[in-house]
Amino acid sequence: MKFKLLINPDQEESIEARVRHETSFTNDLRQFVLTNGKSDQIVAYDDKDLITLRLSKISMITILDHKTMVITTDNKKYQIKKRIYQLVDELPNNFWRINKSSIVNRCQVARFAETQTAGVNIIMKNGITDYVSRRCFVKIRKKLEQS
Repeated sequence: MKFKLLINPDQEESIEARVRHETSFTNDLRQFVLTNGKSDQIVAYDDKDLITLRLSKISMITILDHKTMVITTDNKKYQIKKRIYQLVDELPNNFWRINKSSIVNRCQVARFAETQTAGVNIIMKNGITDYVSRRCFVKIRKKLEQS
């Protein structure tokens, strides 16, 4: 493998990688390049197309049909390649894990609702509802009391 860095302040920045085949390393490299310096974005897939989504437009990240999906504030769904447990540490503090398979954007939470079985559901501003596990609700309550 060769590496070449050309610095020219008069040209637009671009990165080109020539590889024999796509691997997890090339996917990670692509994501790093597309999000570097733009920590308010995440890389997602719209069918086959690679796009970047602003974190402020994300309502929920959840598992649907065994795929990690991002649901935006306008209820559009996009797939991401990372797992929920990987995203927990990468996302800013305004993203809360609410159960084993979902993360929500605190800024998009409309309210919490008690269920008939003494559980708690979270209702998002775009109408999406999901349950909050007891363990996660304790952590969320502590965060709310601190702020």
